[in-house]
Amino acid sequence: MLKRFRSLFDSRSDAPSGAAVDSSAEANGGYAHVHTRSTLVARQPIFDRDSHIWGFELLFRQPPDMLHFPEHVDSSIATSSVISDGFSIVQPVLLPEQKVLINFSAELLTERIPSILPAAQCGVEILETVTPTREVLQSLIQLKREGYLLAVDDYTGQSELQLFIKVADIVKVEVLGRELADVYDNVKRLQEFPCKLLAEKIEDRDTFLKCHEMGFDLFQGFFFARPEIMRGKKLSSSQAIKMRLLAKLGDDNFEISEVGEILRSDVSLVYKFMRYLNSVHFGLPTKVKSVEHGVTLLGTQKLKQWLCVTVLSDLEATPMSRHIVSQSAQRGKFLELLGKDARREQEPASLFLLGLLSLIETLLSVSLDSLLQDMPIEEAMVAALKGEESGYSPWLRLVSHYERAEWDKAMMDIELLGLNEQQVLKAYEQSLLWAASFFR
Repeated sequence: MLKRFRSLFDSRSDAPSGAAVDSSAEANGGYAHVHTRSTLVARQPIFDRDSHIWGFELLFRQPPDMLHFPEHVDSSIATSSVISDGFSIVQPVLLPEQKVLINFSAELLTERIPSILPAAQCGVEILETVTPTREVLQSLIQLKREGYLLAVDDYTGQSELQLFIKVADIVKVEVLGRELADVYDNVKRLQEFPCKLLAEKIEDRDTFLKCHEMGFDLFQGFFFARPEIMRGKKLSSSQAIKMRLLAKLGDDNFEISEVGEILRSDVSLVYKFMRYLNSVHFGLPTKVKSVEHGVTLLGTQKLKQWLCVTVLSDLEATPMSRHIVSQSAQRGKFLELLGKDARREQEPASLFLLGLLSLIETLLSVSLDSLLQDMPIEEAMVAALKGEESGYSPWLRLVSHYERAEWDKAMMDIELLGLNEQQVLKAYEQSLLWAASFFR
């Protein structure tokens, strides 16, 4: 079967990710008409002890049409095609040292499907439903010999996972809804094994700090999206000016001459702007010689968006905050691209600003009321950012549900906004690449 899937993978290696693959059936019960256009893919970051991004877990939704495929289509091949499509979406934005953890079932492990993906970037995550049979263990040992990192998922002390833990490089300990004393017992029990410990499903910063004290090596969850408001903390004058500038840049009536003035007033912005334009990302035939030349080449809208992201990234400079800024930029571009397809009353430029500001409270640890009170933002956007209902609210819900891989809720959001899965997947992929261009 691995040979058949290699043929499938090779046949689609030059096609854009998300593309459908058709192949004539083989005489021995091969495969045909494997479509992955409806695959939805999200990634969840994994942080190390210094709050740098170690890698990501890949989360995907298998298309409904793969649940009832023809008898001549192998189920593992269909699922494997989804996995390879998902990996091809996130691979271009990975840094060299970053890994992607991907869940594999017992069937896919025994067929050694993970070996179709690069060992240098892909880690094999063993689902909690997998039983340690002889066949599965043999496959895991061989994958480990080939250089694949092995991770055990959802450990809470189960004795039946002992055989997996002996060969694992990482054990993911579930934290959500558990007493921290029980989690610490797991940590002490696992310290006899030569594996790293990952605390998963961390939902708040307090839990993150306590797991850090327990000695966990890696951390995963949505704690970075949950703000820790510091009482009495206020924005500095510099931060306040930048916040007002962000709001102005999101205004469609903001003139290009004003953008040029902003650039010329800050030498560090000029330096970053010229470096950005002269990067490999643009592939310009000639070097940019002046700010005016660069403004002409980039165009008003792209220049304003670059300024938005750059100004936001200057607000804080910790490893965690850099990820939040990157995530905010990606959210903004994601919503802007979707807004062009949805044809609703919200303008794409406004949706970009909505996404960009959606994590600002987390980034600065200051209440939204304090952050937004002096910003010239329309009331409907302010309401959505505060969690109140407005025309912008469905867009924020879609982003949140999509990032959390809450696919049923995301599908309802997609339908409500008049979108389809293919549009969403394409926008997500493009927004990842766009955000990566700022933060390489």
